[in-house]
Amino acid sequence: MRATAILSLLILAACASTTTPEKLKAMSTAEVCYTGMVEPDTRQMVDAELTARKADCRDHAAEIAKIQDMERRAGATPGDTTAPKPAGGGMGRY
Repeated sequence: MRATAILSLLILAACASTTTPEKLKAMSTAEVCYTGMVEPDTRQMVDAELTARKADCRDHAAEIAKIQDMERRAGATPGDTTAPKPAGGGMGRY
């Protein structure tokens, strides 16, 4: 029983971050910067990719702002308290 719980946690931890160096290589520089902002656990990979590209996120601030706006419009990011709340009630009851 305990081994099953530990195995489940290990599998969950392995799946927690799906960003890989190969995926970063395929992204635009602005997307790489944004990924580093919203996925702190990928920061080391992001920094390595930006170093390899000799890129600076400050040079892509406008593009990053567009990505942030699109993400905000698509749905709330984790911890976002400014996102609209869904209407409650359902089926007109209560």
